[in-house]
Amino acid sequence: MVLRPEELRERYVGAQVVMVTPFREDYSIDEEGLRRNTRFLIENGVHVLQPCGSTGEFWSLTPEEHKRVIKIVVEEAKGRVPVVPGTSHSGTKMTVELSRYAEEAGADGVMIVPPYYEMPTAEGVYQHYKAVAEAIKIGIVVYNNPGTSKFTIGPELMERLAEIPNIVAVKETTGDMALALRLLDKTGCKLTYSMGTGEILAPYFYMSGARGHVTGLGNFAPRIAVEMYELAMERDWTGLMELHKRIFPYLELNERLSEKHGGSMYITLIKEAMRILGLPGWPPRKPLITLKEEEREELREVLKKIGIIK
Repeated sequence: MVLRPEELRERYVGAQVVMVTPFREDYSIDEEGLRRNTRFLIENGVHVLQPCGSTGEFWSLTPEEHKRVIKIVVEEAKGRVPVVPGTSHSGTKMTVELSRYAEEAGADGVMIVPPYYEMPTAEGVYQHYKAVAEAIKIGIVVYNNPGTSKFTIGPELMERLAEIPNIVAVKETTGDMALALRLLDKTGCKLTYSMGTGEILAPYFYMSGARGHVTGLGNFAPRIAVEMYELAMERDWTGLMELHKRIFPYLELNERLSEKHGGSMYITLIKEAMRILGLPGWPPRKPLITLKEEEREELREVLKKIGIIK
């Protein structure tokens, strides 16, 4: 049974995995691998599945592949956890088309970033979300990610978006804690907020009132992501910070490799970790690059250090 928007508002919490899209060596989608990953995540207690997000390399998928990934995850989840795929596109028309498909496929909601490439005005962003909201009945998660869209949704615009009935949640990925607190203050009573930058800022966002965090690390270490949420809900801040300290070597490696290569390396790092653990994922699609052998060995040592492999 597909969740109503008000139900998604209550269920968009916890460890929310932005799923990788597993490919084969010829770069076609590994459909059985995607089904296996879906089962693996649900069996390990994650709360929400988010295919076709940035981590899912949605920008590298054809429209047909994008729809196929949505369909497979919805089918395999079987209603056990909410499925909220990304349906973002640079234009409103394709965003509406993908969102309608997600609804038809049985998704519980959609996650949408502001239009990218041709940076719109605040009014243009509002009209973009409004058009999608009027085209579907399922809930919408606003993906506030200026790193990819080059547009930041501030408190005033978020207040307007919060008045649209089926906009129910926010994936807050600005990395700006001051802005995040202002957004929570203005619209936290209407919208469910989740930290979109993964584990690196999640403890602080939880302490500020968030009810979930979006995790890429959860693709290969879902129990760590779930534990982080559980500690936060128990208000065990000491335990939460100890867990954060434990996984910090992985977070630091991600930052260091991204700085070294002059671009984001987090998807490659996740897929390399999955390959080490025998999970479907590898390879990333171009233009993403792979790790050098010495970097791969460094990742292996980090995974040992934080207790993911022996």
